[in-house]
This record gives sequence, C-alpha cells and structure tokens, in this order.
Amino acid sequence: MNLFVTSIAALTVAALSSTASAQSSAVNLAAPDREQVSFTRAEVNMLNKQGSLAASTVTYYGPKVWVNGRLESFFVGSTNGNTFCEARGHNQEVSGSTVTCGEDESSYADYDWYGSAWIKKSTGSKNQCYPLYATIKCR
Repeated sequence: MNLFVTSIAALTVAALSSTASAQSSAVNLAAPDREQVSFTRAEVNMLNKQGSLAASTVTYYGPKVWVNGRLESFFVGSTNGNTFCEARGHNQEVSGSTVTCGEDESSYADYDWYGSAWIKKSTGSKNQCYPLYATIKCR
C-alpha cells in the first residue's frame, strides 16, 4: 500500500574517506505491494563497500502488523521479528531491536507459522510484562 511510503528527509551520509565530503539526500522506503506491516519511521545505517554506499541495517520505529483490518503491536520472537523483516524485503532481524511492555488482559499480534498469517493472541492475566517490539532492526 502506498500509504506506508516513508521518507527519511535529509539523510546525512558521513564522509567515507579524507577526500570525500558529507552529502545530504532523501531516501524513500517504498512499501512492497500488499504491505502486511507498518512503522512510524526508519533509520538506515550505511556502510562503505568498495567505494559504494550500501544499506547495512534498517531500524524501524513503532512497528505494527495488520490483523483483521487493524494495525496491531506484536510480540517479540524470532518468528515474528524475521517475518516483519522479510515483509520489508530484508533477510532477517538482527541484534539491536528494543522492547516495550504490553498490558495484562490484552491481545497482540503473533505470527502463525502454520497458517502463514498474523493472528491475535491474548496475554492472559499474570501481572507481568509482555514483550512487544518498540523498534525492530533488520538486515
């Protein structure tokens, strides 16, 4: 969906060598067709590969997924993290994601591997923190 096209304005690229100068440009992170995920903003980490810039990782802030026509926060887990990253065109989640706590007696998204779909899953009522993604880092 084109609603989820996010621009990162004024992305500053640091000098890559003593003779290169800093440059500023805009980067568009266009959503693939039939987007299943959303985010509020993203930070792209660049690295120098043989004199060319390449994205090394992308950190997505406020990640959410579509479940039954609604955007939902989702539980932390390798299946959930990798599924979000793959939906954005990355290989996998990498170390560096951050966590926030979900509330008791609430429902959040969880990826059903066998059904190949995001579903709602209840937290129950154990008076504890239910880890949800605050940011997710993909490579």
